[in-house]
Amino acid sequence: MKIASALLSVIWKCYFFIVILISILLLYPILFFLLQNQKYYQRGFHLVRFQAKAILLFAGIRYWLEEPDSLPPTPYIICPNHTSYLDILLIYATCNQFFVFLGKKELGSIPLFNIYFKQFNLLVDRNNPKASSLALQQCAERLKKGCNVVIFPEGTISIRAPQLRPFKNGAFKLAIQEKVPILPVTFTNNYTIVSAKPNQFMDHSKPGKAGVIIHKAISTNDMKLEDCVLLANKTREVIESKL
Repeated sequence: MKIASALLSVIWKCYFFIVILISILLLYPILFFLLQNQKYYQRGFHLVRFQAKAILLFAGIRYWLEEPDSLPPTPYIICPNHTSYLDILLIYATCNQFFVFLGKKELGSIPLFNIYFKQFNLLVDRNNPKASSLALQQCAERLKKGCNVVIFPEGTISIRAPQLRPFKNGAFKLAIQEKVPILPVTFTNNYTIVSAKPNQFMDHSKPGKAGVIIHKAISTNDMKLEDCVLLANKTREVIESKL
């Protein structure tokens, strides 16, 4: 019975990634045009949101959303926990205010998928301090233009989900420096729907209902750079409170 369940999981996981691939192929010409020119970024963003929702629909993934009555004025930094490949799709599906991602450098080398990172989103080399500093400067420039930025404070997917990995300080230093709020987001169970454990394609991935909680924003107006760790810990506590 366990073997049959695992095989069904593999089949569904393959189907999930095929749906993503087909959506990229179908929309590639339009996305290529919209994401190459900054004046069309808003239209490109809304098309990517439509794409994310379509992928979730065809993959049989539903979601429920809990959010505050109002969000802070833009710009702000969105900080979600990172447990699954599903996280990016759900950020697009649930956050309707324009944002860009700060993603790892490797994403820019994936054929077809790299269209989202050529000019539109931002990339960072986590193993290069100088490159990491430059990436945060680029984030600061986007924030100054009124654009929200999504940064996963764990840096990568947690293989022990729902347990969080240690938080990196970059997002919190940037928030204090630019005097923008942090918007914590909790993905409650994405890791149970699309698992991302390394070297383990045969797992228990399956269609289901994902939970997304957008918390109240954390202000940084009265904080100094030395409060960076305090801000990181506070954000972590907020995210963990719903896991």
